[in-house]
Amino acid sequence: MKFKLIEHKPILCEDRTADLTDAAPLRPSDASISQKRENLYRALEHTQAFLHKRQDPSEAMASLRRFYPAPKFIVESHPRMLTRTGLSQLDAFYCAMIPPLTRTALSQQWGVNPKLDTLARMAGFLRTLYVGVHEERFYLVLLNRQGRLIRAAMLQKGAVDSAPFYLGQLLETALTEGAQFIVLAHNHPRGTRRPSREDLACTLKALNAVAPLRIPLLDHVIVVRDGAVSIRESGLIPDLLWTAPAQNSAIVRGWLDTETLTDEHKT
Repeated sequence: MKFKLIEHKPILCEDRTADLTDAAPLRPSDASISQKRENLYRALEHTQAFLHKRQDPSEAMASLRRFYPAPKFIVESHPRMLTRTGLSQLDAFYCAMIPPLTRTALSQQWGVNPKLDTLARMAGFLRTLYVGVHEERFYLVLLNRQGRLIRAAMLQKGAVDSAPFYLGQLLETALTEGAQFIVLAHNHPRGTRRPSREDLACTLKALNAVAPLRIPLLDHVIVVRDGAVSIRESGLIPDLLWTAPAQNSAIVRGWLDTETLTDEHKT
């Protein structure tokens, strides 16, 4: 079979606030942000105290505060950069491992093949992939016939406001893994809840590309600081384009069903 829709140039999904709306995104209050920063600084200080029970961690923390404007930059920094603040190589390694270890621990709570057959379940799972991530990352989530996870494949990662992906890579991954349903996901590190024009354009191209394969693209989910946004649920793309490949599928029809996510949904 030949597919003329496979593109070998990157398609950009971008985090742009002003493309479709003039309204600014909802942001936490300055007091709330300040409190969260202090809580993270305190957690890092307690970690230092635990690692070095005979040393006062205040000096090390004071040095880190001078070098980094916010605690998130500490845990995202390369160990080599952290050692320049006076941390030992081992302490720098521990700091750098915090975000990936957190993501791994949270994702493992879902089990090996969790059932992700509704938007609510998928959104909960996807948020674990983006803990501590402040660059755009583009995932293709592959599901089997029962709506259970095969794997979440990272197609690309980019800058703070864009991440390219390739339709050829998307189709090859879906076919190789034998996916029966797929979901696109990327994050908006700046917190923009509104899908950009580029987000909609790349979603439409993906829908057109997978249509000949009869593999339903269930949704394109955008993960933001306080939750997740469904492009399908937004209604910005006609629902017929989402449902056409498998109109009789219970998973396709029930994707947007509302539910309360509990631990039992993870298994």
